[in-house]
Amino acid sequence: MPLEFRRQRDGRIRDIWFGAFEISGKRYGINLGVKIAGTPPASLSLKDEGDMEYEKSRVAALAKLEHFIEEARKKNHTEHLVEKLYEIKTGEVIKSVKLGALAEEWAKIARRRQVDDRYASQCKSTLNRFAAFVRHENPKAEELAQVTRSVSRAFLDTEMKRGITGKTWNDTLKLLRATFKYLLPVGGINPFAGTPTRETETVFRQPFSPEELAAISEAARADEFTRPIIIVGICTAMRRGDCCLLDWKDVDLPKRFITVKTSKTGQTVSIPIFPMLYDELAKRHTNPQRDEGYVFPEQARMYLENPDGITWRVKKILAVGLGEAVDGDDGTRALLEISNEEARKRGEAFIAKLPEGTKRERMAAVFKLYLEGQNIEAVMAGAKVSKGSVSGYLNEIQAAIGCQIVRGASRTGHKPKEEKADDGLQVERKHGLRRASVRDFHSFRVTWVTLALTAGVPLELVQKVTGHKTTDIVLKHYFRPGREAFRSALNAVMPKLLMNGSVPDGHTLKAESVNPEKQNKKIRDILARSTAKTWKRDQARVLEMLKGKY
Repeated sequence: MPLEFRRQRDGRIRDIWFGAFEISGKRYGINLGVKIAGTPPASLSLKDEGDMEYEKSRVAALAKLEHFIEEARKKNHTEHLVEKLYEIKTGEVIKSVKLGALAEEWAKIARRRQVDDRYASQCKSTLNRFAAFVRHENPKAEELAQVTRSVSRAFLDTEMKRGITGKTWNDTLKLLRATFKYLLPVGGINPFAGTPTRETETVFRQPFSPEELAAISEAARADEFTRPIIIVGICTAMRRGDCCLLDWKDVDLPKRFITVKTSKTGQTVSIPIFPMLYDELAKRHTNPQRDEGYVFPEQARMYLENPDGITWRVKKILAVGLGEAVDGDDGTRALLEISNEEARKRGEAFIAKLPEGTKRERMAAVFKLYLEGQNIEAVMAGAKVSKGSVSGYLNEIQAAIGCQIVRGASRTGHKPKEEKADDGLQVERKHGLRRASVRDFHSFRVTWVTLALTAGVPLELVQKVTGHKTTDIVLKHYFRPGREAFRSALNAVMPKLLMNGSVPDGHTLKAESVNPEKQNKKIRDILARSTAKTWKRDQARVLEMLKGKY
């Protein structure tokens, strides 16, 4: 049971006793918290004696060390007994998971259903990042049981500083908490237990109107790659991945139904095949004997290898169909790729609006020569301008018309001087987070739900299509009717009452109990205050009023 001297950075002996001991082959060092008193021996050897005060402090330190060793042995013995009891009861030996094998052991946890490959990859990346963080903070930590609450909180704080959303932070916390729950040895303390989740900022995607859906479909007509998955999204309310990975075995063309297990929730959904989708599928189902394999092989390959490629192509279609510019994830304005002739028309129209003068003449000459296919040197010579002027003029035209004209340039332009939160496809978020998409592929799902519920389709049937387990999720996140659309849907069942205060055919109101003018006003008030969350209750109230019960 040796005592130890420890030195400071400047080489001087620290004035506190340290001790060292070994249990089960593992060596431990500890600060005993006993001050070195008196005068140590000149040799600074623990074999030599010092003065009286020094020897008294040494005895006190040895007593403290003995106490620590006894406590450590008891704890070790208790843990050993627990492990033995567990082994006797289950026939399995408790294994201590190494930090380096954290991701690997996570993958072995028993689950009701197999996790998606992309999700598994994300989880493993997070777990490996956490293991590396722990080893950096505490190089001596080798096992899961050695992770402390302070280190776990420091990791979560570091994650937040990366600028991730509250939802991503919560997902990380839940992953680590569940992983420790399953992999910690019996009796181990979960360092993530009791850590509360953070408040999240929910960004609701906006549905498309029927007119916008028609414009998007028209914009996608000529795109043989993107059009099919857009049509599937519009007609089925399926998520992007499920659309791209649709398999022929899940498609019943004769009965016009798609029955598929969703990748996110594992729920089996049944979706009727609408005529527009039927035409698209029938064109591809050229072999009646074919009953398996991807319906869209090329799109499935891109989704599996580069899902962002699917997102980008869909954004371009939305931009054309809705007449909006598309913003990239980094906040830059993405430039549409258009034909050379269309670029010429837009560019010339922009130049024509400039004030007359030398700049307009030079810009027109540069633009004309460049679109004719001349290289920079030839454009410089023909327009008699510098290389910087050529670049400046072309970039100015490109930014003004929102379309790509510079050959070999990046698809993104400069950030707009004033980014607006209501530019159509994205909205700003708090705390400097990147802008969030509100109109993207997932908006087709929101649109399907909104149109179906507004048209009176029972919520239970909508759930069979979307695969949601609870009505709360559907109403909170997917039913997003505009106030006028909702009002129109209710007006359809009570037009006479709203128009002139009369009662629909088949209903009689008692004069002594109902005042038509007051009832009309009350119904209007209900409609004015109605929201997506209260629509079902409000609808029931209004219908009851029509029956003469108010």
